[in-house]
Amino acid sequence: MTVTLEGERLAEVARRLRDADTGGWRQPALRALVSSLGWEWREAAGDAGEAWLRPTGRHESDFVHDGEEFVGLHVPVELVAGGAAARADSFRRAAETLTAAFGRASIMGAYGDLGPFYESTPVWGSPFLRWRGKPDTLELRAGERGPELLLQPTDPAENWFWRQGHGEAHALGGFFGSRRVSANGGLGFPGYWQTDDWDVYTTALSEFLGSLPAETSALGIGLDLGIHALVPGTYGPVVFHIVCGDQLEIVYSTEELDGAGSGTDPASLGWIPEATTPARLSHWIDWTHHSGVFGPDDTDGPRLARLLVDTLRGLGVPSPKDLSLSDHAQTVDDYQVDFYGLTLRENP
Repeated sequence: MTVTLEGERLAEVARRLRDADTGGWRQPALRALVSSLGWEWREAAGDAGEAWLRPTGRHESDFVHDGEEFVGLHVPVELVAGGAAARADSFRRAAETLTAAFGRASIMGAYGDLGPFYESTPVWGSPFLRWRGKPDTLELRAGERGPELLLQPTDPAENWFWRQGHGEAHALGGFFGSRRVSANGGLGFPGYWQTDDWDVYTTALSEFLGSLPAETSALGIGLDLGIHALVPGTYGPVVFHIVCGDQLEIVYSTEELDGAGSGTDPASLGWIPEATTPARLSHWIDWTHHSGVFGPDDTDGPRLARLLVDTLRGLGVPSPKDLSLSDHAQTVDDYQVDFYGLTLRENP
């Protein structure tokens, strides 16, 4: 593990970026900024600690309105030799330093499989913390091998995000949380996408769950998601409860199904009975079966997605559109969170 920015050095670089005059994201001002920080001019990713600029290319140009020649100055914080858990830990330590320097981020979340500007996100997870400003925004985000600082013009990235609200499958993934603070004035939120196709939903759920423990661990948050299902013959009870912080565990309750799905054997689908092995995390529903506990490096998203979807289909739930989140699921600390990759919202 090669540490390049930590502690006060990380905070100092972040302050200088946040206070920088980027000159409308044109080359002369950016060259002066890069030189003042002691870095070489690069327009491609370098090693840890080597800043690089992202030019406005074919995809980025669709979201740039003020002639910006570049849409980001990236500063890798650390190259991490380990897997997802080690990279999440590095991100979390950097987040704690920046939070101490700037206060809590105005926006947090995870990009999912797709990030600005139609770029594939790191396979280990895609967490980000954003200190939103005008005209520029400072962000801590996941790089392929560890966290990185990003200074970016605010409008292009937000224009990209806003224009994903076209309702098509997989248009947005991950989750997006914002605080009710003045820094978020004028912030727009795209609409959700939904599907009535179980196969499409299985893919989305697989992507959402697969990197979730790494993302919540990196962000230092805990998710508490009860999932209601309109099982025929019932009032739509909470069937699953997902808890995810440093670890992920899902429990399944058959208590209020009134005999619905009685022909489906949970153990045959892969659920672990309560009588065999207790759940390890805390859950607020009376559960009868659980998934087992998973961390950032051993979460099998496709298997967990199939476990939930096969159970729902066995219960006769007609469509993924017949699912919803429990009350308060979208409140995480003082963030209001939209779970785009999960495609679900709280009950009205």
